[in-house]
Amino acid sequence: MSLVFLLHLKNSIMLGAQYSLIAIGFTLFFGALNVVVFCQGAFYILASFIAAGLLSLFMGAGSFGPVVFGCIVFAIFFLAMCLTGCVGMLVERSTIRPFRSAPLVMPILSTIAVGIVVEQLLKLFYPQGSNPQVFPEVFPDAGMMLGSLYVSAGELVILGTTIITFTGIYLFLSKTRLGSHIVAISQDFEAAHLMGINVDRAIYTTFFIGASLAAIAGFMNGIYYTVFRYDMGAMAGIKGFSASVVGGLGSVYGAVIGGFLMAFTETFAAAYIPGGSAIRDVFSFGILLLFLILRPSGIIGQNSLEKV
Repeated sequence: MSLVFLLHLKNSIMLGAQYSLIAIGFTLFFGALNVVVFCQGAFYILASFIAAGLLSLFMGAGSFGPVVFGCIVFAIFFLAMCLTGCVGMLVERSTIRPFRSAPLVMPILSTIAVGIVVEQLLKLFYPQGSNPQVFPEVFPDAGMMLGSLYVSAGELVILGTTIITFTGIYLFLSKTRLGSHIVAISQDFEAAHLMGINVDRAIYTTFFIGASLAAIAGFMNGIYYTVFRYDMGAMAGIKGFSASVVGGLGSVYGAVIGGFLMAFTETFAAAYIPGGSAIRDVFSFGILLLFLILRPSGIIGQNSLEKV
């Protein structure tokens, strides 16, 4: 394979990891409440701003040894992820739970409003929030060669984080009691409640995890692209939702497949189709339209009766 192809492949994997993590959040939310939470993109960009702000404060405080520096950077990412997860729980409590018995359009509209509010607050109150922000460089200017392809330290961190996160989600949902409760709720909300499952706790956990996954995707964006803006969350959220639909809304595995499929389509179309870079989103959303027309249930999703 040529070096150019390998570079595009690497870009696709980096982008697909972000789309997949956002898409898993959409899938978890939809499975728990049968609601599309359109402020997932806001969690994505909020985490980027929180992490960048904390990292800037930390890096301006002085110099540290590489081991201490790495531990503190990890702690900052973890703190920003937890804060974003708590925001997700707050959103569920304040803008979704009150509308559980209302028409489905109500929580959808409320989450859209939350996304707009978060973006505008970042624009207004973050220092120079309306301008593109530079994500602090926290990884050394080093890497490794995989054949003829150079992979930087930041890219290795993204790959490792992606594998660990996917594995962690699988083990949590399949091997833990709370994870099994979340799966049970996604299958039949009323039956899970009648069986004594603490539904509110499971939903709280679902929103914490979903928002945290969007936060991890936001960190990946900052590490890989180094520049981010307050208004990037809306498009990232749409791409993540589209990926979950392509893969099969309600399927975690489908969300992963859909995220990488959209990223590969977008990246390679921009690279190999003349003028494709300017209209790269057309190709990824074209994939979405094809699935909506030919296979609305997605790659892994199955047609089922509406839950009543």
